Amino acid sequence: MDSFSLASLALQLLASIHSLSGYPATKDLPEIHQAPLAEIQQRFCNGTCSAQAFYRPGEGVYIDEAFDLANDEFARSVLLHELVHHVQRTSGTFQKIPSQCDRWFAAEREAYNIQNRYLEEAHDAHRVNVNAWRARCDD
Repeated sequence: MDSFSLASLALQLLASIHSLSGYPATKDLPEIHQAPLAEIQQRFCNGTCSAQAFYRPGEGVYIDEAFDLANDEFARSVLLHELVHHVQRTSGTFQKIPSQCDRWFAAEREAYNIQNRYLEEAHDAHRVNVNAWRARCDD
């Protein structure tokens, strides 16, 4: 997807985040990098893992270049999920939670819930089962 189309899609997804979550409306886009899955997994997990995308403050969103963002609603929902993390970060959500692990878990849980609401509104059958997750935080 070319950079103009990607930016346009990201702005649409930010509007969806606002309508689904109540986060303030924003047009503050992070950089979005479409990259090979192996590069994403190396950068995020230091090796093979199940990550297909991630958000890193100061760098932006990295998403698997194999995703068909133009035509696949689930692929768009993955980008939306990562943009939720950007909005969480810029709005300071969860920053008062003392444990870094608890902050991460709360942010992931919320991002997956917003992603599932997005998929439901789009009439896409995919869902992410975040309710099965358990936090294992020791910090």
